[in-house]
Amino acid sequence: MDTIGEQLKQARLQQGLTIDDLQRITKIQRRYLSAIEENDFDAIPSDYYTRTFIRQFATAVGVNPTPLVKRFDNTHKSNRQVEQPVVTQVTQVSEPLPLRASRKEKYAQQNKQEAKKGVYIPVIILVIIVAIIVGTIIYAIRLDTAQGPLVPKPDKTTIMGSDQSSTKEKESSTKEKKEETKEDEKKKEDKKENIFTLESDYGDVITYKGVGVTQPVTVEVSGLEGPSWIGVQESGSGNLFYQETVQAGESLTIDIPEGIQNMDIIVGAANNITLKVNGKAINFNEENPVTGTKSITLLLSSEAASDTDVNEDTQISENSSEDETNTSTTNQNGFE
Repeated sequence: MDTIGEQLKQARLQQGLTIDDLQRITKIQRRYLSAIEENDFDAIPSDYYTRTFIRQFATAVGVNPTPLVKRFDNTHKSNRQVEQPVVTQVTQVSEPLPLRASRKEKYAQQNKQEAKKGVYIPVIILVIIVAIIVGTIIYAIRLDTAQGPLVPKPDKTTIMGSDQSSTKEKESSTKEKKEETKEDEKKKEDKKENIFTLESDYGDVITYKGVGVTQPVTVEVSGLEGPSWIGVQESGSGNLFYQETVQAGESLTIDIPEGIQNMDIIVGAANNITLKVNGKAINFNEENPVTGTKSITLLLSSEAASDTDVNEDTQISENSSEDETNTSTTNQNGFE
């Protein structure tokens, strides 16, 4: 009669299955399946696992597992009789005997122990290093206390280079003062150029006297809220050498030919125009504002300006921003 292992092996081969196929079906390790086919039941951990593996093996290959399990029990009857007293004895012991752990559990315990060692080792090393550092500091303090300070204090303190640093500071201060003086003089020279003072204002005709006007003369025209015509001529000639219409927000620059001593600037809508001559604002529509045509006469002179002219020009410059604000506020479209 065939053994349990031979019957199961023949059934497996008839099904066309390999040990690996059977392992994937039953989830039983290959070595236990091979042990069953070779009737090496001692290689399996216990009789309980042996019976379970025989049932799963037989079911997977299409064999009735019950006769095979009974045959296994009859064959290993002697072993069960020997085990029976042991089970009775175990039940009488107050503390249960520990079960044999699987390999996975053993590996898990070993890994936990190694992990604990890996955590403790850096801590121990750090404690040793700190202890060495603290010990070294304490030893150095005691040695310094016993033998005195390592570096003796000097009896006298000498400050080196104080005279040199003081001299350098004085030179630097003197140099800064000279530079400030030069800048102030330059500003004063700039203020004495391009001075325009009001001579007369009749509303639609206004005259300015220019002192220290630099050549060539440049006129900057800016449009405000509406368009305005502008024309420039030499005073008394009646011939315009420049004319243009300035739109709102537009800026124009007019270069005046050299040699002209006096000139007239005629604007069609005085409230829509702002003027600058050589960068200086001309507030022509401030005291007697008009919305229509206005003639601005500039009497140009290259003579140096006096202190009185400078003060008057400064007053005009301070009122420049106020005039531009008032002009834009009261501005109306008066283009002609």
